[in-house]
Formats: sequence, structure tokens, C-alpha cells
Amino acid sequence: MKNKIHSLIVEGVLFCGSGLGLLSYSLISYGKSFNKDWAQSPYLFPLLVGLAMTGLSIWLAGEGIQTMKKEAVDLDGRREAGNTKKPIIWGQISEVLIALVLCGIYYLLLVSLKIPYVTIGIFSFMYTFSTFEVATVIFLAAMMAFMGVRKLPILLLVPLGTTLFLSIAFRTLLHVLLP
Repeated sequence: MKNKIHSLIVEGVLFCGSGLGLLSYSLISYGKSFNKDWAQSPYLFPLLVGLAMTGLSIWLAGEGIQTMKKEAVDLDGRREAGNTKKPIIWGQISEVLIALVLCGIYYLLLVSLKIPYVTIGIFSFMYTFSTFEVATVIFLAAMMAFMGVRKLPILLLVPLGTTLFLSIAFRTLLHVLLP
């Protein structure tokens, strides 16, 4: 009987490819940029995400390989007891591809959407928002809806709160440029 590739391996390979793509984008863009200090570069965050994504996807593929080894067919052609192998389900692969497409759309929004910086002053606190905030709120809400979140308050408050936190943390506290 022909062995099927475990779905964790396929997902690991897909995410590893996107992580390596993000790493290469970050390094190429950093090389072309005028700012040669990583601490102030807007390409530091994609670099860190790409590194984490690549490492975790390799681990995920390794988990799939270990699972396949545990589920080896014995000499009689019978499967060992405790078989938990999940064959590749094309619905799972399509879900991974949809998530990657959503990430690609998010990137295109960051690149193509041009919103001028708007600064809002609340008491003595000044908050600046631009393309990053708008695109991130849209992306997080779409990704959460895709993942099955249906409660409207959560779909609104979590993307807004996360985006506000990221924006304040990077722009105000770390002084890192955001797209």
C-alpha cells in the first residue's frame, strides 16, 4: 500500500516557503533602503516574523515525519494499534492557501493603499495612524472571520485593540517606522 504524506508535512512546507519568502523580502528591501540601522528599519519586524515562521514550520514538518514513522505499516500489512494518522485532506490545504492569500492581500494593501498620516491628540497623548493601522484592522478582522469567530464585539474590538497596541508599541515606545 502506498504511504500518503501526512498533512503536517504539507502545511510545514507551505508555511516554510512563505516564511522564507518573507525573510527574502525583508533582506532585499533592507538592502535597498536608505536606513542601514536595523533598530530603526521597518524591515526588522518582517525579518523576525519570517525567522519564527520558518523555524516553526520546520518543527511542524518534523512532527509530521515523526507521526508518519510511528504509524508505519507492520509486515502483515496491518496498521499498528493507536493509529492517529491524518491523511492529506484537500480542504485543509485549501484553508492554508486561503490564509496565505489573505496574508498576500494584507501585504498588497500595505503597499498600494496610501493614507496620509493623521495625528489625533487626546489630552497630552498624540496618536498617529496611517495605512498600517487601516490595513491591519481589516486583515485581522478578515482572518478572525475566516477562522470562525462570529461574535461581532470580538471581531471589532480585538483587531482594534491589537492594532492600537502594535502601533503604540512600535511607533511611540520603540521608535520603529511602520509602513
